[in-house]
Amino acid sequence: MIENIQETKYGIEGTTYSKLFDKHIRVWLEDGVDLEYGRFCVDALNHLNDKLIDEICRAAIAYCEDFCDAIGQEPPKIEKARDILNYIDPTGLIVDEPRDPHKPVIHLEGNCEWEVEHGIEFIIREDQLLYLSSFNGMGAWDEPESYKDSYNYAYKAI
Repeated sequence: MIENIQETKYGIEGTTYSKLFDKHIRVWLEDGVDLEYGRFCVDALNHLNDKLIDEICRAAIAYCEDFCDAIGQEPPKIEKARDILNYIDPTGLIVDEPRDPHKPVIHLEGNCEWEVEHGIEFIIREDQLLYLSSFNGMGAWDEPESYKDSYNYAYKAI
């Protein structure tokens, strides 16, 4: 469900509840994206399977540890993989114009405790984590090969 819906000159904005992070987040629908597709993507966000959540957590831990190591900072103490979610504060779900309206895309951006300047971004399409790293404004419908760079922890954690 998307609440507090407002049309802007850039598209539609609203809020939704994220079960994964147990909080309300903003939803931005790119200009031209219909509300039904936005709801479809929100529903996908709130019905992630356990295997995919674990994959997100492993990738986020790899990103955290790599970044902390690079700057000489101690990473947070993680006892269980899902503890990393406590260090991520999603700020919004970005809904890009779909290439296929029957395939939901979860494109989240947010803050994370270890990388306060660039935060975190992740993209999930067809139940596959394609990108997780600092926010780079990646396209949700880019070709999978375009996500394969050395700073994409989705591929490092698999």
